[in-house]
Amino acid sequence: MEKNKEIFIFYLSERGRGLAEVVSSYFDRANLIKLDSSSKEKIEKSWRKGNTLIFIMALGIVARFCKDFIRGKEFDPGVIVIDEAGNNVISYLGGHYSEINKLTLELATYLLAHPVITTASDNLNLPPLDLWIKEHGFIMKNPQKLYEVMSKFNETKILKVFLEEGLNFPLLAGIIKTENIEEADIVITYKKREGDKLFLIPKCLYAGVGFHEVLSEEDFERLFKEAFEEASLEFLALRGVATLDKKANYLPLKNFCLKHKLELLGFNKEKLSEVKTISHSEEALKNLGIASVSEAASLLASKGSLILPKRVYKDFTLAISLKPFEKKGKLFVVGIGPGAKDLLTLKALRVLTQVSAVVGYKTYIKQIFSLVKNKEVYEFSMTQEVDRVKKAIELCLSGKDTALVSGGDPGIYGMAGLVIEIIQKNKLPLEVEIIPGISALNIGNALLGAPLGNDFAVISLSDRLTPWEVIERRLSALSDTDLPLVIFNPKSRGRKAQFERALSILRMKRPPETAVAIVNSASREDEEIILTTLSELPSERIGMNSLLIICGSDTQVLGKFLVAKRGYERKYGGEYEICASHL
Repeated sequence: MEKNKEIFIFYLSERGRGLAEVVSSYFDRANLIKLDSSSKEKIEKSWRKGNTLIFIMALGIVARFCKDFIRGKEFDPGVIVIDEAGNNVISYLGGHYSEINKLTLELATYLLAHPVITTASDNLNLPPLDLWIKEHGFIMKNPQKLYEVMSKFNETKILKVFLEEGLNFPLLAGIIKTENIEEADIVITYKKREGDKLFLIPKCLYAGVGFHEVLSEEDFERLFKEAFEEASLEFLALRGVATLDKKANYLPLKNFCLKHKLELLGFNKEKLSEVKTISHSEEALKNLGIASVSEAASLLASKGSLILPKRVYKDFTLAISLKPFEKKGKLFVVGIGPGAKDLLTLKALRVLTQVSAVVGYKTYIKQIFSLVKNKEVYEFSMTQEVDRVKKAIELCLSGKDTALVSGGDPGIYGMAGLVIEIIQKNKLPLEVEIIPGISALNIGNALLGAPLGNDFAVISLSDRLTPWEVIERRLSALSDTDLPLVIFNPKSRGRKAQFERALSILRMKRPPETAVAIVNSASREDEEIILTTLSELPSERIGMNSLLIICGSDTQVLGKFLVAKRGYERKYGGEYEICASHL
């Protein structure tokens, strides 16, 4: 969803208002409006501005209110309907074009509701073709062909695309590049072509021009169209115009560029003279002190390659260059928490619905699959961390925003460090953002009360990356302290002896009655909490999904909770008593 769009939430009853307030808390800012007899005018005003509309009421009411405003996906805003009980979040209009399907998934996850999305590609787990076209700014030469091509994609899950020479755009999963234009379903081109294909025109050409200041805006219109027609190039592919800096202020040229929403760039003589060109103009050298204006300007503007050398017309020269695709995707390293959807952070939720591709360990992908099923998803097995990172980087370098998911928090025994190491090792100019998640120690601590309410230490017993000798030395030193110890990765099918050795160290260094908590599969269906002591700790109940907390001497059992006391009672104990009148 575009960031500059306002959010308007309409409700019908007080019950609806309560839910509207909850929904509004998801956004930085939202407008709440009670639906009444005067609301149709407010809805129409918001509709025409393209704002996002959310209705807390029955779908039928919304359909009747909005039926007169609906014109088409290019014009209609995004509309979501939520029933007053908050059970269903319905993507009503703008599923792809206004990115409402994404917002529907986000809100449904936020409300723990059921997302209702009826677009065919989403239900077939296919990427949205129309949104891909919009994101890349392609102009559809024959938009009536889109629905036929989308229908074929939904049926076959495969499309073939022909890319004109010099073009290189990241393709959706299921879209295959072909060198044979005749077998293509989609043709991405800057050339004039005809046929029964969906033709997509990228804004990728820069025209360099030289001219005498006798030309009118109409002259520029005629000359540009004539030059593009002669060269069999699509005028729609023109992205910008470049010339000598002092010529860029010529009003008829400025008006021509404004009319067609073109960039207008001016370069000084020094810059232009540095560019190697094909053509050489004695007149330009004599009058301006440089041998080329049009070719040099187009090459500087495009930072690409010349596809149309200088052409000379009366009082006007023109050359055209092709701008290469340069976008690099952003890499998000996303902590998805311990597994439960309601423990996924809002930031993580938003990132997962916005990116184009998702990479991760197959178990983690399974936990978030309902949010990412329509994206490019790459699953890996355990121990393939380097392969995961390299795949995520590869996707970003191809131009796709990518989420590399990591269980818990990516910076705590997660993927964040490895990502940074590999990017720095290869000196890659990639933008990276680490999205924190709820770690196993956070959820374990919460389930148990507050056994980590004071100072504590954390250690992993996995020796796959850290030598066991180092782990044992650290564990021995930590066991000499009175700190509560959080133990990650205590045991797996292939690592049993290490845990028994760790247990013997702990039993040598700490009293047998030391409280121990075992948290298995925190926040998942098979969640289990075991409270025991160091001497009676049941090794057979511990596995790879276990988290152990070895308590310190200041930890007390208070009811069903473990609490590491911080000293509040010592300092404020006299204030603990609650007046009987409040009981």
